[in-house]
Amino acid sequence: MTKRNKTLVLIAIGAVTSLILIAVGVEILIDSYLEMPEPPPFRIVSSSPRQTYAITVERKQREPTREDWTSWKIYLSYTSQGQRVLNEVVVAGGDFSTGPYYKESPRLNWIHENTFRLSDIESLPESKSNVLHIRNDSANTLSYLIVSGGSGEWFYILNLAPQASLKLNALPQSGGGYSSLGWISADGQFINGGEFSVGKNFRIPSNAKGLGCYCLSVKENAVAFVSRDFEGYELREFTPEERKQNEEERKKFEARQGTEVDGKKSTKFT
Repeated sequence: MTKRNKTLVLIAIGAVTSLILIAVGVEILIDSYLEMPEPPPFRIVSSSPRQTYAITVERKQREPTREDWTSWKIYLSYTSQGQRVLNEVVVAGGDFSTGPYYKESPRLNWIHENTFRLSDIESLPESKSNVLHIRNDSANTLSYLIVSGGSGEWFYILNLAPQASLKLNALPQSGGGYSSLGWISADGQFINGGEFSVGKNFRIPSNAKGLGCYCLSVKENAVAFVSRDFEGYELREFTPEERKQNEEERKKFEARQGTEVDGKKSTKFT
């Protein structure tokens, strides 16, 4: 065999070996992807602080079907003053790459008498949290409203009456690089059975600092998302009293931030 032929044979062997290694690597990658652990099932039973509501939130694994490929569902059940309102209503579904992915069983804590938070991430003090204003601007009671975002926490709001509103402190969604996208989604059901599932992205600049404020207004045929910090100051869906409260909260926050900065400077140069 000539030197040239030997070289061609070696090149061919090397090419085949490379293809085999690539194929093996792809197979290992696919196997690893498919073998990623499913979120663990859980079942949480709890009652509101004044015992108005008794709730059950449960994640069950299921066999995917052609019509629904998701491998688990989250179900919500609750009673109000002893009367059954929801019985195992599906409020989320997915696999390891979609839906609320809790690495461990999430913790439930009540925010208001009709609102609880579900997450495996610790909440932050009010001074380090975003503000989320929620209002039912429809003529119908919401049997449930679930609000979530890119921070990995879910708020469950029960039995929200027409024109009722509430305020939540949410984990911040900070920008990264030059800018980043934050998002908020709302899933709910009216007491008459009408359902909705909507969301909106927000562009968050990389230099975004301070207290972010989001507003969510639910109507019969639409859900409006507004952010004064990331899409301009526009709170048309809220009352003048709520706007005034919003401004007062911002001023208090900025005053606290200024005090903290001054304190750090004093410490640094003493």
